[in-house]
Amino acid sequence: MVISFNNEYLEKIFKNQTVRGKPRYSAEVIVQFKKTVLKLQFLGSIRDLHNLKGLNFEALKGEYIGFHSVRVDKKYRLILRVQAEGTIEISEILVIEDLTNHYQ
Repeated sequence: MVISFNNEYLEKIFKNQTVRGKPRYSAEVIVQFKKTVLKLQFLGSIRDLHNLKGLNFEALKGEYIGFHSVRVDKKYRLILRVQAEGTIEISEILVIEDLTNHYQ
């Protein structure tokens, strides 16, 4: 599946680029974030994502209506937007929006 970033900070973390200022996430959360994004890259479709129960893929409500989330660890969730690309063969793109503390 194609992964795109709408969050420059998370994109830099994923690509091992330097980020300025105090880190927003612990080293453990960053490792789990990278593992989760790699899992998403190797999926073929949203249907495959639904079958991975450990990621807990779900549609969001309230202020995040229209977005989805997957579990990074027990505390953090990756906020995603599913986008279809209108080429000859329609492929799904997951746009990474944010990494949030689920219980805050």
